[in-house]
Amino acid sequence: MTEARSSRIECLDGLRALAAIWVLVGHCLLLTGWQIPILGEPDLGVDLFIMLSGFLMVFHYQLRQDKEPWQRPETWLKFWTRRYFRIAPLFYVMLFVALALGPYLYGSRMVIDEFLLRSPQAPERYLDRGLKNIGAHLLFLFGLVPNFAYRTPLPDWSLGLEMQFYALFPAIMLLVRRLDWLWAAMLVAAIGSAMVFLMGQLSVHFPMPSFLPLKMQIFLCGMLLAGVVHQRQKRPSCIWHWPCCWRRCPSAAAMG
Repeated sequence: MTEARSSRIECLDGLRALAAIWVLVGHCLLLTGWQIPILGEPDLGVDLFIMLSGFLMVFHYQLRQDKEPWQRPETWLKFWTRRYFRIAPLFYVMLFVALALGPYLYGSRMVIDEFLLRSPQAPERYLDRGLKNIGAHLLFLFGLVPNFAYRTPLPDWSLGLEMQFYALFPAIMLLVRRLDWLWAAMLVAAIGSAMVFLMGQLSVHFPMPSFLPLKMQIFLCGMLLAGVVHQRQKRPSCIWHWPCCWRRCPSAAAMG
């Protein structure tokens, strides 16, 4: 099996497709006023994406750890470079398109809100073309600042969240190597919970959960799942019992 092929888990492609459809349908329902249980909550679809992201980052880390040991700073740089160019080019194109069409999109959204008898959207989300807002988005820092976290026509808050996760991921994996999965996860979760508690005490409110501590526990769920799969792979018994991954099992291959 080639390396490119072994770096994929086909059943996760289906899950990501379902999550994308879920988010799309959920936003359509929000904009039309229709109400369908579960499907009308696109934030749950985003949570599924986040969990899959945590899983896949650890999965690919495990594939590369022999060739790219994370004790080397250049490995961190390669990882960040790959993640940046996977997201940034298309995001920049869509960002400038959204900013250019901001007034038109704001007018259209006003019509929808008026028809559905909803409170109007904040105009700055569609009309802010200031250098601070644009700069925060170009540098993927907008998710760290409540005023910029949800300040474009794009639903881009989750991209800023992903970039924060990528920034800390190498350090988290080194912590895992030092403390093992359980203790590292407990420490990261405790730090995140403490930061969220402090935000509450200081009355810091984000319009969307774009700050990593607000969603770190979901990333951790995916990371822990990948860690469990990796640990079980080290055992002599077969672990691949999912139908979509059955051909990965050596016993299944021997059975033809």
